[in-house]
Amino acid sequence: MKSTPASIERLNQKSFRRYRYLYVMFIPVLAWYLIFCYVPMYGLVMAFQDFFMSKGYFGSRFVGFKHFLELYNDPDFVRAFVNTAVIALLRMVTEFPFGIALALFLNEIRHQKLRKTVQTIIYLPHFLSWVIVASIFFTFLSPERGLPQMIYASFGKDAPNYLTNPESFRALLILSDIWKEAGFSTVVYVAAMAAIDPQQYEAALIDGAGRWGQMMHITLPGISNIVVVMFILTIGQILNWGFDQVYNFYSPMVFSSGDIVDTYIFRSALGDNKFSFAAAAGLFKSLLCAVFLVASNAAVKKLGQESIY
Repeated sequence: MKSTPASIERLNQKSFRRYRYLYVMFIPVLAWYLIFCYVPMYGLVMAFQDFFMSKGYFGSRFVGFKHFLELYNDPDFVRAFVNTAVIALLRMVTEFPFGIALALFLNEIRHQKLRKTVQTIIYLPHFLSWVIVASIFFTFLSPERGLPQMIYASFGKDAPNYLTNPESFRALLILSDIWKEAGFSTVVYVAAMAAIDPQQYEAALIDGAGRWGQMMHITLPGISNIVVVMFILTIGQILNWGFDQVYNFYSPMVFSSGDIVDTYIFRSALGDNKFSFAAAAGLFKSLLCAVFLVASNAAVKKLGQESIY
């Protein structure tokens, strides 16, 4: 039966009436994004101006790409951008697969009480702020009374200060982020595993597949679409990853390896009052994130996997 414009309109009206309460529930979400994400975008014009608060957006002088050229020639920004890229790459090759591996481990726990207990324990750090997490690690790694110092002292040596050592700072960021977020990142994967048809496992068991074979040939293929979607979303915000963490952990002694674009923008805007310069850095980073998102989504489509759009 051929659809007519009138029939399509009636179908849309029927669908709207049926889901009207869901649309009403969506209004606060839409309002939040409009107010806090889209309306402030007019401030991007600051990146192309010599902005002064006393003159405002309409009174400040337009300077084109002046601040972007300054970014290119600023060694501190180049250092921060390289640090951001390196830390992001390290996180992708460690934290992203670690969350998947942890979800697979949880899925293999057959005892329900034990499984719920383990899930609760590994989820809890996610609900701690980075201020608290940094305090825990500062106490644990303290060069005076921390665990490494106690171990080194038993051998008559002094422990290195991991908190102020540029060579160990990136590893500290990775380990602390895994401890805090890896458990919570498994939520999506565990939910996807729960949707896999149990009859597939029964058939594999009859065919002689062990736990490893079931995991490799049923569980992993069953969540592959979710893994791909999460990978695309992670790539899209990879350069926005870690301001709260780095800001609470770093110090001037580790700027050479720990200063990232977000902390650089924060110091430039609030410390040096270079608002236009900071806006240019933020816009540059956002454009790169958008490029990464589109490129990763296109690559996934080329490979025949399900993409986000």
